[in-house]
Amino acid sequence: MWQLLKIEWLKVRYYKAFWVFTILYFVSLFGINYIGFYINELAHENVPLGSALLGTPYSFPRVWGTVGFMSSWLLYFPGILFIMLMTNEYNFKTHRQNIIDGWERAQFINVKFTGAFIYAVLITVLNFIVALVFGFMSAGSSFSWEGIEKVGYIFLQSLTYIAFAMFLSVIFRRSGLAIAIFFLYGLIFEWLFTTFINLKLDMTPVGYFLPLQTSDSLLPLPFGKEFIYKGLPGDWVMVLAVVIYTGLYYFFSLKKFTKDDL
Repeated sequence: MWQLLKIEWLKVRYYKAFWVFTILYFVSLFGINYIGFYINELAHENVPLGSALLGTPYSFPRVWGTVGFMSSWLLYFPGILFIMLMTNEYNFKTHRQNIIDGWERAQFINVKFTGAFIYAVLITVLNFIVALVFGFMSAGSSFSWEGIEKVGYIFLQSLTYIAFAMFLSVIFRRSGLAIAIFFLYGLIFEWLFTTFINLKLDMTPVGYFLPLQTSDSLLPLPFGKEFIYKGLPGDWVMVLAVVIYTGLYYFFSLKKFTKDDL
């Protein structure tokens, strides 16, 4: 596996889009949290009622969940990146060359998902650092490990978004189509489905078990959880659902790649 990962690194090392999307994510991660932090500070200074509503989302221990929620909106960057990396294999026939060179088809998918795992770890580490920075910047905040499990949820959410994106790229093989479905489903259709099921059909909490909503529910809006996320299942139930979905993305990606013509 280590040798295969080295080959994967050689594929992306000089790929400009890899560095552009990676840097864009890291810059945006700090930027979106700085905006949230700044708005919260203004609310505390100028709007007493707003201050009472928002509380101190960037103070320990709430900062772990706040950073996780804010950064969750940026996961479309790594998702698009991995769609491009996978579909490039089809466009330039490098997947076929890898098989000709002696790779097993399962090895090809395994190394792709291992790369997704490593990238999700990197995302998690960066979120942890950003949470530390803003936690210490928040007035009157003292470090606390309470709520640190939110950092683990950031990892699960990052991994499931990337795995879902890779699954779409294996199914459709075209970057434009896969990216369009990734965006439309993640930003629009799943939110509509969740709202329709939970509110219109009064089947709470069924809507929380949609593919991406499972991980989103682990990192809810930092305030108003009791009113906005009515009937939300316990964290461990949602963690299990995220693990199952991620496993299914891997399983069906592997199944399709091993059965399809190269």
